[in-house]
Amino acid sequence: MSFIYLAKFSEFHVHRMENSNETLVTQEQSTNTAVSFSTAIQIALCLALMFVIVIGNLFVAAAYVSNARIRTGTYTILVSLAISDLLVGCISLPLWMYISWTNDHSVSNTLFVCFDIFSALASIFHLTTVSMERWIAISRPFVYETLTTRHYSLALCGAWLTALSIAAIGPLMTLNGRRTIYVMFLLLVSFVGPGFLISLLNYSIFRVVRRLLANLPASTLQESDESIKARKSIKKQRSTALTLAFVTVMFLVSWSSFFIINTTFALCNDCRRHTTLTPFYAFAKCLQYSNSAMNPVVYAFRDVEMRKTFARILGPCGRVFRKRRILRVRPKPCSGSLNATTIER
Repeated sequence: MSFIYLAKFSEFHVHRMENSNETLVTQEQSTNTAVSFSTAIQIALCLALMFVIVIGNLFVAAAYVSNARIRTGTYTILVSLAISDLLVGCISLPLWMYISWTNDHSVSNTLFVCFDIFSALASIFHLTTVSMERWIAISRPFVYETLTTRHYSLALCGAWLTALSIAAIGPLMTLNGRRTIYVMFLLLVSFVGPGFLISLLNYSIFRVVRRLLANLPASTLQESDESIKARKSIKKQRSTALTLAFVTVMFLVSWSSFFIINTTFALCNDCRRHTTLTPFYAFAKCLQYSNSAMNPVVYAFRDVEMRKTFARILGPCGRVFRKRRILRVRPKPCSGSLNATTIER
């Protein structure tokens, strides 16, 4: 009897092991399907993001080349920013898509990490340069008048060379076992420092614009040309301040999640092994790259001269960039002291 019970016990465990193996295979297949589906969504999102980055920044570069009126220092910074964002859309983002799809991390240890850091830092330092240039223009107008092409060239060269130098020392510090120190250094020079400086400059710009608006006299029916010109200038500065405020929020939102996760991975070795954090890292990377897609929209597409150039480049398809026409209709003699009536279409 004992042999019979032993045979039945063995048969029961064989069937149980077979069922458990089938369950494990089914779970593994469902997990692979879920991973493949999430990866496919990630790749589709990145393809759309890459298209927006490349097209938007190419428009900025084409407008700069085709319109001699915007070849000034301010627009030169915007074009240099567009070039750094093009590097993100044309090289960094495709490389990351390749790594995400194939899990070939040999590329990430050599080419991808260095170039991704370089293009990201170049974009961040250009954003800082834009805020500094606008701060000088609004807060120090007399100093702004003395700026020459040489000053702009030095600022742009400094942004590119600093980004290149910081990206180049990354592999050296990683080989020497100082990866954690390098990640913390990146956190300071790439996010904390620029974020604090951009926020401080934009806060100063807001204070100056608010003071100018407070000192602006009330509009009258009979205003001199100088008064009208000053009022338009202050309104333009207010628009610039609002744009820079939006840029500050966009910068902090786009980069904060990436640097938080990147710093967490550097300080916590066990966190890197958890696959549950992979979707959060992918979301942070997409959010980081989206900053390069938003830059031309925020800076270039809000500029009147840029919009006119875009409309001229696109021809009949450029109606979306054309400003509403304003017709000034002369009033009848009985209309009192009013000089004109404005009608917007």
